[in-house]
Amino acid sequence: GAGPRRLRAAAMAGFVRELERRAGPALRLEQRAAGGVGCVVWDAALVLAKFLETGACPLARRHVLELGAGTGAVGIMAATLGANVTVTDLEELQELLMVNIENNKHLVTGSVRAKVLKWGEEVTEFLPPPDYILMADCIYYEESLEPLLKTLKDLTGPDTCVLCCYEQRTMGKNPEIERKYFELLQRDFELEKIPLDRHDEEYRSEDIHIVSIHRKQMVGPQ
Repeated sequence: GAGPRRLRAAAMAGFVRELERRAGPALRLEQRAAGGVGCVVWDAALVLAKFLETGACPLARRHVLELGAGTGAVGIMAATLGANVTVTDLEELQELLMVNIENNKHLVTGSVRAKVLKWGEEVTEFLPPPDYILMADCIYYEESLEPLLKTLKDLTGPDTCVLCCYEQRTMGKNPEIERKYFELLQRDFELEKIPLDRHDEEYRSEDIHIVSIHRKQMVGPQ
């Protein structure tokens, strides 16, 4: 009968996280209780989403790509600020991304779509390079560092701004992975930490960092 089916639907529905916005109704983000790392709204995603709302980066009519989007919180926030956004993650997260895009589409003033992007693979369909690449908490295992860096190199043009927000974790291998990531990144990119006082005054934390990343300009023979 309807009983067990309704229960299963409720279990699959996950739980909703509301993210207040400065202007207008909150974003409603479904999460999945079961199913790996991509399915809850991590603190770094909240911090980055709220940083975008400060207006520090002009997003209206800009092309924005989110890597490792998970629930899509950051990319959807950018779309409510007028950006044309593509949120990307693995195949198994597409359904959750679609649900969250659908749930918030009435708040979007730009545009937003979800696509599969596997780090390290072909990115032609995402070119020309976007104006912004957004990443929240994308550095957590070593195997993904090289593919992620390849994807960043393939996707960035001279004017692309990459905003990377991450929570500094002191457990296990995390510090080592973090150090290695920034070391590798600095071969091709310039990094600049965004000071805490420029983060949203409420959504900020000493151990959550936002780094603005640009391709190093190749200086040819003078």
